[in-house]
Amino acid sequence: MTEVNRQTFYKKLVVTGLAFTLVGGGTLGLHSSKLMGEPTVASAAAETYTTTANLNIRSGPSTSNAIIATVKQGTQLTVVGQAANGWLKVSYQGKTGYVSSDYVKKSVTSTTKTYVTTANLNIRSGPSTSSSIVVTVKQGTQLTATEQPSNGWLKVSYQGKTGYVSTQYLKESTGSSETAPASSVYVATSNVNVRTTPSTAGAVMATIKAGTQLDVTAKAANGWLKITYQGKVGYVSGQYVRALAGMKVVSNPESIQVVVNKQNKLPENYVPKDLVYTTIPFTFKEQTEKKKMRSEAAAAIAQLFAGAKKQGVTLLGVSAYRSHATQSALFSSYVQRDGYDKAATYSALPGTSEHETGLGIDVTKGDGTCAAQDCFGGTKEATWLDAHAAEYGFIIRYPKGKEAVTGYKYEPWHLRYVGKPVAQAIKSKGITLEEYYGIK
Repeated sequence: MTEVNRQTFYKKLVVTGLAFTLVGGGTLGLHSSKLMGEPTVASAAAETYTTTANLNIRSGPSTSNAIIATVKQGTQLTVVGQAANGWLKVSYQGKTGYVSSDYVKKSVTSTTKTYVTTANLNIRSGPSTSSSIVVTVKQGTQLTATEQPSNGWLKVSYQGKTGYVSTQYLKESTGSSETAPASSVYVATSNVNVRTTPSTAGAVMATIKAGTQLDVTAKAANGWLKITYQGKVGYVSGQYVRALAGMKVVSNPESIQVVVNKQNKLPENYVPKDLVYTTIPFTFKEQTEKKKMRSEAAAAIAQLFAGAKKQGVTLLGVSAYRSHATQSALFSSYVQRDGYDKAATYSALPGTSEHETGLGIDVTKGDGTCAAQDCFGGTKEATWLDAHAAEYGFIIRYPKGKEAVTGYKYEPWHLRYVGKPVAQAIKSKGITLEEYYGIK
């Protein structure tokens, strides 16, 4: 066996812990420390290393020494010294021994790296999306790394809990004078330039439309905000940005009774799993996403339209499901036309629209007039809906006199499917979905 092959063979045996004696030949070129004396071990400041494979801790710096313990891949070991032949002296659970440096890597200490999340992010019990969720943190949250990134995942510490996060939703904290923003949703209140520096002297990288949500990562001291836009870092003036503090991400987006409003938004890029085309007539012929609803709601709206027709009331659909992109474009156009504050009274910020749940639908009269307009109120169609929608599992989501609760003006045309029991309870009590669940 050549010297190179012999060394490779030994390295494998360090990991597997296999015995390696040859009949009549003793050990393969290795001598115990009893025969040749223990190599000099240089003392070192204690450092933390992580094992990259299942690994034996031995009584001396050689594979011929006894195994003290076997530790799993990913175990943290405290290195207290270094031998000259590629072995490390370590401390583990009160025991001292030796490991091959080929199968360990230096860990990132808690003081070395701090990361900031670039999106709402799940911390998981293991380095995989199949692992359970330990906690969900908001965009802009600071996390302390406890190990170096491996396979696209990073082990982190957060509020006393340890878990793993995907590195694609992290960026390293710069440690500059800029401070991370509070957990808020930010939106442009007018068209705003993204600049290369926090000053109007900085070059314009892009112009963001009014109503667009911004990925704010830090606040500069002079009234500018640091953002990430299309994978690039830039700055926008804070005077053209509104911070919506206290907004929460709903944990049950698939629930038929999910409450989505100005304080409770859908998860990033949420798309309902069971969207289907409805069978009801609309004010337009094209087969677009606006004709879709979640399957249960689609069946219920068909029954509602049929029930109305039996009583001489003809209805048409106007708009049902909207994708996040569609809602973004729509809200932005309203902000540019009417200004942010007015637009927010009748249109939802992307991620907070009921249309994105696949459970909401706007309807109008059979002749197509007064579609999503105030003139729909007081019509026989609006009166019928108010009296009978709950029989089919729908509520008038934004009723008159409840603007302070819902955050939106009266919309007699906007129906929301919640199921018959809840709809009938809300109708009988004359309350809103928020009041029914006692939430904001």
